[in-house]
Amino acid sequence: MKNQFFVQWHITNLCNLRCEHCYQEDFSKSRDLNWRGLKKVSDNILSAMTEWDKKACIHLTGGEPLLKKEVYSLLNHLEGQHPVEELGIITNGLFFDPDVVKRLSGLSKLRKIKISLDGAVAETHESTRGKGTFHQVLQNLSLIRKGGRFEIVLMLTVMKRNFRDLLPLLSLCRDLEVDGLIVERFIPWGRGREIRGEVLDKKEWKELVGMLLEFFSVEDDCLFPYQAFQVSFQDGETELSGAPCVIGSDGFCITPEGTFFPCRRFPVSMGDLLTDSLREIWEGSEILEKLRRKENLKGRCGRCEVTECRGCRSLALALTGDYLAEDPHCYKEFP
Repeated sequence: MKNQFFVQWHITNLCNLRCEHCYQEDFSKSRDLNWRGLKKVSDNILSAMTEWDKKACIHLTGGEPLLKKEVYSLLNHLEGQHPVEELGIITNGLFFDPDVVKRLSGLSKLRKIKISLDGAVAETHESTRGKGTFHQVLQNLSLIRKGGRFEIVLMLTVMKRNFRDLLPLLSLCRDLEVDGLIVERFIPWGRGREIRGEVLDKKEWKELVGMLLEFFSVEDDCLFPYQAFQVSFQDGETELSGAPCVIGSDGFCITPEGTFFPCRRFPVSMGDLLTDSLREIWEGSEILEKLRRKENLKGRCGRCEVTECRGCRSLALALTGDYLAEDPHCYKEFP
């Protein structure tokens, strides 16, 4: 295992938006844990990190995490824990004001704020997230950026309706002076099942990757192992990095009721962190063990010579019903 673990903790399903591509169907707080439950899950995570001598990078999200009243209590608790190396917030960006920014700024380990932006113009973004959201996000970005306290990363979920906004969005990111842009695939769960046709096909995914290849002048083969990408903007320089699949490797997801998912887009319960040891889930799951071994993969993924690539297991599950199936987006040519 690597030295750092990445935890995406969905602390609530409650949300003010009803985004068409959302992996949720429940937008209430009916399954939310109270403070006692949150503390118990937190202690479970921290115990495993201590046993493994690992550092945790924990990002709180939802739903909309800033609608959860215990969010500050949880952040303050995690701030004081030695195994926690970094904290982050993943948000729709609509609930920031000077008081929120001030409260978050007091947390030294809270370094990243990730905000969804699904287009370079209002029409594209709002076709998914609703009227008025684009300009509100941009306005709040300005507020967050004023203090220079946080690393601000925008998040683009690519679909048929917006993937050709990638290059204009890169330009917008520079204009907004944000620190990065994450590009990830739309995977149809929850409400997203209703717009399953928005999933990119293999040709469109290749076109998207081609935009990045041309923009950064990099070799084609170097991008195959990655299921998502991050663009960093630092000191006038633009850098591209790939995000490999974390399933069974160095990351997992927690749902609002405390369920362990390998990934939020791989909605298969493997345990309850209120009652089950994270260490036992991680080390004892038959599904995770299968996913860790490339030889278990089917189709072209199983015989691909790119050893570090396992494709996107979540996309395979969503589109084929088989998490071991070949990545439906892979366009790599075989001899």
